[in-house]
Amino acid sequence: MSDSLDDSLSRRLSSLETDLAGISLAGPAAARRRAAQRTRHQVTGGVLAGVAAIAAGVFAISPPDFVASPEPVGPVTDSPTTEETSPTTPPSTPPAEPTPDPSENESPDGSGQNGSTGDDGTSSLAVPPGALIDLEYLIRGQESPSDWVEVPAGDSWLPCMPAAGDAAEAVAFQVDDYYRVEHIVEPAGTDAEARLAQLRDDLTACAEGGDHQLIQVWQVTGVGDETYLLAWQGPPRTEETQTYVEASLSRADGFVEIVIRGGAGQDYNGVPQTNDAVEAVSRLCAVSNTECPSEPEREQLYPEPVGDVPGWLALDDLAEVGLDILARGSDVTDSTELGLTDYGFVGLERDPFADDAESLEQRTYDDPLEPGGVQLTQFRAQFPDTESARAHYDALTAAAEQPSQPGDTVENTGTVSGDGYDGTTWQLTNTEFGTSWLYGAAVSGDVVTVVYYGLIADELSPDQMRQLLELAAQRIGG
Repeated sequence: MSDSLDDSLSRRLSSLETDLAGISLAGPAAARRRAAQRTRHQVTGGVLAGVAAIAAGVFAISPPDFVASPEPVGPVTDSPTTEETSPTTPPSTPPAEPTPDPSENESPDGSGQNGSTGDDGTSSLAVPPGALIDLEYLIRGQESPSDWVEVPAGDSWLPCMPAAGDAAEAVAFQVDDYYRVEHIVEPAGTDAEARLAQLRDDLTACAEGGDHQLIQVWQVTGVGDETYLLAWQGPPRTEETQTYVEASLSRADGFVEIVIRGGAGQDYNGVPQTNDAVEAVSRLCAVSNTECPSEPEREQLYPEPVGDVPGWLALDDLAEVGLDILARGSDVTDSTELGLTDYGFVGLERDPFADDAESLEQRTYDDPLEPGGVQLTQFRAQFPDTESARAHYDALTAAAEQPSQPGDTVENTGTVSGDGYDGTTWQLTNTEFGTSWLYGAAVSGDVVTVVYYGLIADELSPDQMRQLLELAAQRIGG
């Protein structure tokens, strides 16, 4: 593929993106993190940010052969029907007909548009005009709008696309044959909670079955009565791409809403966004004259967050030194399984296994809302005894004082010490590439730990890195 075609495809993918409101995450030290993340994520990428490696994104797909269709919910009955008992002796005069209550024919919003009374005496909801998304929403804020066109709903090539129920309203839009958005609004009344649970279960089962793969699930508060975000991948596929899909499932005022969008890509490095759910529920709020959502907050359900691990830096430690955005820690992994026999950093090249280390493990910390963004890495090298650990630490710190590649300058930024531990921190700067790293190493007992972080701006100072290293050293014993 030529560079010009790569650039053209990248521009087309970029034009699909929309601006997002700030998003905040629940979790440890939630108040600090929410404030930091709202600031950091005021404007970010679009709904399928990272769907493809943008520089080499491929958007060519073949027709699909799989659509999942959860069963729609039937009409809702507000009250049970009771069977009348005929009197033994009929009355001498016919009973008077009760005067109808006009309010019984009104819709929940009083407009008569989103509710009606059927001939059988049951009340059923109807989707009000204006509840569905439109082209204006899809091109909102785009300097060069994509070539969106409205297409028939219900004939989707997106994997695991649910079918609209009999009483539902749906709309679909597409850019050529490589990117598609669908919105379904389904009246469910008092069964809305159960219907949403059914849809979520059906979509999850489909995304986990066959040759599909469930990628992420998030729960969102502050949008309607209940909202979930899902991401998965599946067919149609080519040799280089597969189809990536994001969905928002919401319920509000007796309605269930599904917005699904997706297209072909080489990889998925994104996070399902909340803007589709906010737009869908806001439209329903507007036509129903009810209060609309403002600040969505989300919590990751799948993969289940690892949380804090004994012996390693805790998320609260990172928040304490100002790295609030690093709100997700990875699993602890054996570095040798990743092909690493050292600390994987140019400033700390001493091989722990050359100094008789028994194991080398690592854990990373990042922003769950910005995969591939800033990251802090921690290593722990286990030695057979305190003497060998101390010897490795001494050799490691001595070597760290000397730059190992042209253009690097290294500054010793201080030491830490306490009950049974010692540590040293540095800053490495390369003027040629404009990069700067803060890092440190500490020893406690028979363990040496290393921490390093690549600076984006001035979000972490040498003093804060020294504080973080001390926290890491203090946690070595668990």
